[in-house]
Amino acid sequence: MIKVSYLVSYDYAMFHTSVKLIYDYVDKIIIAIDKDYKTWSGNTFVIPDSFFEEVKKNDFKNKIEIYRDSFYNSNFSPMENETIERNKILKKLGYGWKIQLDVDEYIYDFKKVAKYLNKYWFLCLFPKITPICFRGKWITLYKELPDGYLYIDNGETFPFITNQNKNNWARFSGPKVRNINPNISVIHQSWARADNEILQKINNWGHRDDFDTEKYFNLWKSINSDNYIEFKNIHPLSPSIWNRLNFLASNSITEFIDNYSATNTQQIKSIDKKYFITAIFNKLKIK
Repeated sequence: MIKVSYLVSYDYAMFHTSVKLIYDYVDKIIIAIDKDYKTWSGNTFVIPDSFFEEVKKNDFKNKIEIYRDSFYNSNFSPMENETIERNKILKKLGYGWKIQLDVDEYIYDFKKVAKYLNKYWFLCLFPKITPICFRGKWITLYKELPDGYLYIDNGETFPFITNQNKNNWARFSGPKVRNINPNISVIHQSWARADNEILQKINNWGHRDDFDTEKYFNLWKSINSDNYIEFKNIHPLSPSIWNRLNFLASNSITEFIDNYSATNTQQIKSIDKKYFITAIFNKLKIK
């Protein structure tokens, strides 16, 4: 079983682009929405009825479930609220491979990813014995320009597929969970949004309190097609992670996905046999 969760709030519109890439190859999709329409920071957002109508219209095989719950608690930080929400959803997804996606993350060539996960179906039989988390490789879109997108492509990874029911922090598993990087590329729209959308993002996401958001927003606004080459080490939390910007001509996000994937096909790596040896050893130790 391959199951997918989406955390949906103010940037709900991006969901449609993401889900179309995976829909045919997964068994279940959960859309999690705060029942009071609150972000992790406690701000209110609105999702129009048209969103739910389109979701229903495109759910040909009845794979999608809307999950409403309370995901905001004023006693917790935005990141703590995020972690709580993700863990509630992991438990709700139940058995199998669980893919944790944000609405602005797009997995192209997903048929290959599904084939890869199905190859290792047995790792979900006894997840306590074979705890594992697959990391994806972000292609981060930084800014949308009139004729294309600025993006970062330098191997930055993030955890997003697991057989576990709990994360320690956001999507990060605990130290006892083996993290493996099979080289799955995921296009992340991230900062490639309109000015008002960026302001909304940085004032509501889990990292809201981790850096000077106003100062960084002004930096982001100043970058354009004439000067982007001059900007180095621009990640707001760990500068060197985003060491340089690239440009790809595209008229839309869909065209960017098509153009990028045409020359960067998914090249997924098999799991090192050492993992299975370690898992068997740990099982014997438990006995």
